[in-house]
Amino acid sequence: MTSSYFKFSSYGLMAALTVLASSVPASADQTLRIGGTGAATVLMERLGTAFTAREPETTVEVIQGLGSSGGIAATRDGALDIAVSARPLKPEETGMTETVAVITPYGLVSSNPNPGDIAKNDVAAFYASTSATWPDGTPVKVILRPKSESDTALLGQTFPGMAAAIDEVRTRIDVPVAATDQDNLELAKTIDGSLVGTGLAQMVTEGHQPDLRFLTIDGVEPTLVNLESGTYPYFKPFRFVYPEEPSPLVQRFLAFIGSSEGQSLLHEAGSLPATR
Repeated sequence: MTSSYFKFSSYGLMAALTVLASSVPASADQTLRIGGTGAATVLMERLGTAFTAREPETTVEVIQGLGSSGGIAATRDGALDIAVSARPLKPEETGMTETVAVITPYGLVSSNPNPGDIAKNDVAAFYASTSATWPDGTPVKVILRPKSESDTALLGQTFPGMAAAIDEVRTRIDVPVAATDQDNLELAKTIDGSLVGTGLAQMVTEGHQPDLRFLTIDGVEPTLVNLESGTYPYFKPFRFVYPEEPSPLVQRFLAFIGSSEGQSLLHEAGSLPATR
């Protein structure tokens, strides 16, 4: 998955939502409920805080622990207004609109103080090897995610041969499995020489730097500047899923994210607005 699929701009869909929502008046005592992928939890909390500062009569509740599938199901059932998903909608998940609203650089991080650089074509073999070491000679300790987890699919799609490498590692009984996005990085911090996949947004918003450090890929760092320019092509998308006829409150929140204030908050959180 590379940045060539997206335009990085304050226009397009975000601008259209801004125009649409500007004509929708705010009403009192409204609650916006958001939930989904754990990697975006703190980012949504930050956006929600800023949104309620603009609209004091509105409350934003960010529900934790749902995951992408749980968030989508809750939105379909009316328990949430917006699901934040790290995966696309499935064919059976009908009656909702899906928008890729935010992207963040995605890569590999380690607790090793100097994990160094790796070529994209070498990532899969490095990940699957039982004898891989870091530049200082210490062993690489891979941490897996559940097979059904969206990040497993994302990592498998990002580097050549990675899906098969993940399947190979999954046969080893010595490799731990992190159930959630938060478990993934917390476990990575406690294991010397850990290796996991993650996005910059979670690293920044949850404060995992400098305990964890990104590898460079083909000599390029996973920064916003490099992602926006296309120099670093690997990213994680956050999809907003909401009813086909979104409420005025949802429209205003989406427009806020497309505003200059919303985009500034995204940048501070290691993310970029994205439109297809």
